[in-house]
Amino acid sequence: MPIAAPPAVHQAAAQDSVLSCLARGSHTWLATRPSPLDSATVTVAGAVAKVCYSRPAARGRSVDSLVPPGIAWRTGANEPTTLAVTGTFDVGGATLTPGRYVLLTVPGADGWVFAFHTSAETEPARVFQTMRRVALGRGTVERLATPVEQFTIRGENPGDGAAFVLEWGDWRVRLPVRAVP
Repeated sequence: MPIAAPPAVHQAAAQDSVLSCLARGSHTWLATRPSPLDSATVTVAGAVAKVCYSRPAARGRSVDSLVPPGIAWRTGANEPTTLAVTGTFDVGGATLTPGRYVLLTVPGADGWVFAFHTSAETEPARVFQTMRRVALGRGTVERLATPVEQFTIRGENPGDGAAFVLEWGDWRVRLPVRAVP
């Protein structure tokens, strides 16, 4: 008779599945493409929020021309950028329950709008065709003295707060992340 895994093992497996970054292609191709796959994670009150995205580079182009203000951007390159959460979070003012969300951003001079969508699809073209917006959040913008060549998202957990920090060109966008009881 098989022995059932304890509930904690099932929870851990489900959490790992939600937090895995989905990308198609061989390991060699994924490792050598011009906009490599990357991720950033924050942990708040024992719950995890993880962004999976691709990192385009400016390559001599103006970042403001690549990501114009007021127009929705996929927040990276290649596959849709996703945010997976294992608990209930306030992300820039948007309440997100456990699951995976497709992330689009609308850049602005003083702040960015973060649009969180759901889709049952995993094929990138189908995701964009079927996604449904579930929440909007906001992030603050600051200008950098030294431009960043390759788009980067990193997680920060200073003190009692957490945030995802997006940097590219001469801007830095801070998206606060808080656990919701």
